[in-house]
Amino acid sequence: MSFKVYNNFITSFLIILVFVSCNNESNYPLLYNLEPNEFNQKLIVDNGTSKYARSGDFGVEISESNPFGLGFNFENLKKGNQILISVWQKTGFSNGYLKLIDKQTQQLLASVKTDEFSHAEWRLVSMNYILEKDIKNIKFFIHNPKNIPAYYDDLKIDVIKQPKKIKLNKENIDIFLKQKDLDRLKKFRAIALKKGIISPSLKKYFNAIMIYRNKEIPIKIRLKGDWIDHLKSDKWSFRIKINGEFNFKGIKKFSIQHPKTRSFLKEWIIHKIFKEEGVLTTRYGFISASLNGKNLGIYAFEEHFSKELIKYYNKQNAPILKFNEDGLWETRWGNPKNKIAYPYLESAKIVPFSKKNVFASKQLSELFDYGRSSMEKYRSNYTNLDSIFNMKKTALMYALNDLGRVRHSYHWHNQRTYINPADKKLEFIAYDCYAGIDEGIEDTIYGYSSSNSFCSYNQYLSKQFFNNKDFTLYYKNYLKKVSSKKYVNDLIKKYQTASDSLLKILYTEFPFYTFDLNYLSQNAQNIRNMLIQYDTNYSFNLVPPKYNYKDIGNNYFPSIGLNVKYKELDTTKILKLKNFHLDTVFVIGYGNKKNQMEKFNTPLLLEGYKNGIDNKEIFIKEKFKFLFFRPVNLKDTLKISIDK
Repeated sequence: MSFKVYNNFITSFLIILVFVSCNNESNYPLLYNLEPNEFNQKLIVDNGTSKYARSGDFGVEISESNPFGLGFNFENLKKGNQILISVWQKTGFSNGYLKLIDKQTQQLLASVKTDEFSHAEWRLVSMNYILEKDIKNIKFFIHNPKNIPAYYDDLKIDVIKQPKKIKLNKENIDIFLKQKDLDRLKKFRAIALKKGIISPSLKKYFNAIMIYRNKEIPIKIRLKGDWIDHLKSDKWSFRIKINGEFNFKGIKKFSIQHPKTRSFLKEWIIHKIFKEEGVLTTRYGFISASLNGKNLGIYAFEEHFSKELIKYYNKQNAPILKFNEDGLWETRWGNPKNKIAYPYLESAKIVPFSKKNVFASKQLSELFDYGRSSMEKYRSNYTNLDSIFNMKKTALMYALNDLGRVRHSYHWHNQRTYINPADKKLEFIAYDCYAGIDEGIEDTIYGYSSSNSFCSYNQYLSKQFFNNKDFTLYYKNYLKKVSSKKYVNDLIKKYQTASDSLLKILYTEFPFYTFDLNYLSQNAQNIRNMLIQYDTNYSFNLVPPKYNYKDIGNNYFPSIGLNVKYKELDTTKILKLKNFHLDTVFVIGYGNKKNQMEKFNTPLLLEGYKNGIDNKEIFIKEKFKFLFFRPVNLKDTLKISIDK
């Protein structure tokens, strides 16, 4: 239903209608348990219900026949004000949307939906929003357009005039950039907010100084992240590289970001568990930060991928690999909600972190080639996964993911692997476990299926391990171990004090945030219950992807287009061509200068990408720098650099 319809409807229908001006700060916080004795001129309950209530005898029911509820009107809010709303939602029914809109512009300011599966009877749903400008009138309401009702109780509404920005005494970093560089960062941010994503072109590094524990450290700094949730408040996300012989907690490269982007303490505890079990993972914790003297408050810091990570685990230095995700973001530049399917994963180049260091070393280069070959097999649905992966380590990581209900890191573009020189096998590096939002996780055991299953390419990449009998045996045994009462109780006992201490610190800046380590006990119980019926005889099967060739329009995305690689065999020079573009490509010429082309006598045709790749080889006399081509759906001639 449109917001205009909502505006017409809201005058005759409200579960709760409250008009409060922010000028009177003493009104906040407002607490409602939705009992009849609260009914007064500020609180109008139209469809209260006694069917379900968390406290007292009454709650609220919202459904398709009466889809808007708990309406609240904020007036005269100022830039920097923070709105905090929380309400308890009954589990097992529909999940409504908590929404904020600017009444004047009808712009949706924020929307929260809780999809996460829970065995608890009630789940706390919360939202917070910091105003980026003065707004005269903001409406809050819950929307449930479904026939199945949603039930709510115990509403809390708060407005904080200026959110606290905490500065931690010892764990604080002060960052200083030249003003002109800070201005450019602000410009990059503005572009990203307009386009909907942070493109690679906006991730330029700037020289800066970082002060940590009274020590000046030369650094390079840039914007970090893909989605603009990393930039929406004044707590921007940054990637930091440390120059020279300096380090930060033994780390040379790391990120700082709003703790919410990694779900606060959930990411922290799962990293502790991975480390405890010897699964490779990045170091993760909390610090406060300032930028050119402006206190930005508490950040989550996370180690990036470099040799220091490997050294921390006392392993031999070797490349860390990933699937390059540039193609995914190219298709969403200026169109962040793009849903057209492209061969992202198929076309993604397999690349190492710290390229210069890897390619400067013969040993590391050879290891990278071996690791890349293994990653290619993994992507190509290779049946003998046990020959390219450390299956015990992988099964252990999967089992721990179930304990923590981790799913975000399974996405192909979030996967990172280390090629271990000792056995020449890949090991996953656990990181980016949570997205800061509920991802609709309904499964308890990731490998569980009640029948033979059919998966998309993205799902099959991580699910294919369950077709290996040795892997599933390891996985089930690890599930029994990590879901046992003793295992979880020992974890909670070990980390409870640290968790409580961190929660207390986080609460001073994020008063809406709650955390209870006992969620691990509930997850473990769910795993134990399901293990009884977990049959590993079912297979996971790949559904070949289908691409919409009609909607390609006049688009061409370089990272999902023509791929060219140069190779020498003795005295023979070969160009290997692969076309991932969804339309035909004509290769028409070559050259050593960007604007100077020598035409081939006969253009070379490569068909549009299907479920296979149109491969071609060109034998050449001398190597050149550029290949010129024209996609059929474009009028322009394009060029591509020749990869070695």
